[in-house]
Amino acid sequence: MMRGHKSPHRGDTMETKVLLSNWDTEEEDSDAGTDYETALGLTGYGVFHYWLMLVCGWANASDAVEILCISFLLPSAECDLELTPARKGWLSAILFVGMMIGGYVWGSLGDTLGRRVVLMNAMIVNAAAGFLSSFSQEYYFFLFLRFLSGVGVGGSIPVVWTYYAEFQPSARRGSALSVLASFWMVGNVTVAAMAWAIIPHEIGWTDREGFLFNSWRIFVAVSALPSFLVAIALVFMPESPRFLLCKGREEETLSVLRDMYFTNTGKDRASYPVTSLQVERVSPHIVEQKQDWRAAVNDCLNKASQLFSPSLYRVTLIMLVINFSIQFGYYGLWLWFPELFNKLEHYQTLHPNHTVSVCEVVSVDLSIVKDNTTTTDFCTASIPDNQVFINSFIISISAAPANLWTILHMDKLGRRFFLCFSMLLSGSSAFLIYLVNSSTMNLILSCIFGAVSTMGFNSLDCLGIELFPTSLRSTAMAVTLLAARIGAIFGNLVFGYLVESHCAVPILMVAGLLIGGGMMGVFLPNTTKKPLL
Repeated sequence: MMRGHKSPHRGDTMETKVLLSNWDTEEEDSDAGTDYETALGLTGYGVFHYWLMLVCGWANASDAVEILCISFLLPSAECDLELTPARKGWLSAILFVGMMIGGYVWGSLGDTLGRRVVLMNAMIVNAAAGFLSSFSQEYYFFLFLRFLSGVGVGGSIPVVWTYYAEFQPSARRGSALSVLASFWMVGNVTVAAMAWAIIPHEIGWTDREGFLFNSWRIFVAVSALPSFLVAIALVFMPESPRFLLCKGREEETLSVLRDMYFTNTGKDRASYPVTSLQVERVSPHIVEQKQDWRAAVNDCLNKASQLFSPSLYRVTLIMLVINFSIQFGYYGLWLWFPELFNKLEHYQTLHPNHTVSVCEVVSVDLSIVKDNTTTTDFCTASIPDNQVFINSFIISISAAPANLWTILHMDKLGRRFFLCFSMLLSGSSAFLIYLVNSSTMNLILSCIFGAVSTMGFNSLDCLGIELFPTSLRSTAMAVTLLAARIGAIFGNLVFGYLVESHCAVPILMVAGLLIGGGMMGVFLPNTTKKPLL
């Protein structure tokens, strides 16, 4: 934390520090060294930032792969795991239960132990649990391992955004974070490509009398690979210099900045013009002290309580409501799109001259299944039609223009504009999905929903980083994403239980929450092009 720039929580117990300087001595501060933003700007912007973008971008993409892979395997795993609509809802939701727990624990530890080491461990947990789940032969064990995978994903999401943002200069931060957000689309395309390449083919072991490791299980195993590769790449990346400075570790901060300068400019590290930084001076024995896990957990709880201090509680509560609303809407619909497309394609193959809405085709398909149960005792898993995968590709790629617009204009139009604009439009498009009566209309509106939702997520990611001080940033991301996970869980469960009996209810709930959340965005402060707290 820079001297002379007071955090709004200086009076709170934010960290165990012994300050050796006087906050009111402005002249002494001016001679203490270079401020962090200036020092960061002098490292240049180049190769280091592009490598960082690839590593953090693929961390974000790998999280998308782990989350969305469930939606592609539901039709194929229906018989192997004896999936009912309610079980499908829980299978989609359980990942978010893990993310809710993991996000808070890992995110809080990111403010205590460091961004990089926590991110690496979260990615390893994600990869290991995801890979092991592919060998599961029974529903509840598969559910448990997907929960553990969610614990890893939940940790990587808040920490990767914090880690990446703290390397970005103020003038570029909005566009840089929008680039990072666009890797979610890369993850969407990747998981659709892997599903299309693997699931429809009869590969692996398919002996139902013995061990099963068929195509959808191979797809689950392959989906864990990106997380594992990102964990390896992070070994070669430095700790966040902003975090090191906040902890009073000035020499380590300067070492990281010199390495960035060398990588970006090609010049010798010794020629980096900054020799000292403005920093809260901390007693040396505290800087060198290593916390045990019990102390770290206590620190995590203290940091979470500071988010509801008088100066931050209003912003925190608004962010909690918006995160709940946008993820209830997005994941409630998004994870069910392949299932709904599959049912619509199946119905239109049987009845090519009929036009029905999505809700009507779900109820019709249900009645067909009930009629067929009298004639056969065998479960038949349906491999999704090729058109389902093509539709998923189109929906994923449809987010590209929205991502490009936020990359180019996030620092011009501002975060609040994109957040409010996106949530109002996505709420309207979600309502219109209830009215469509053909697969083409369904696809068009799904593309619109995915594209406009992307703008909201990109702006919300920027705001989540910029509204909170460095010492609380990772914790704040974890706590606000806790509300987001609860929204995603409820969204999936509501769809799982009601999509076949009261289809209109969850879709109308999505529309109402998205529009309401967008209207709350106007009450957030403007953070565009402002230095990090």
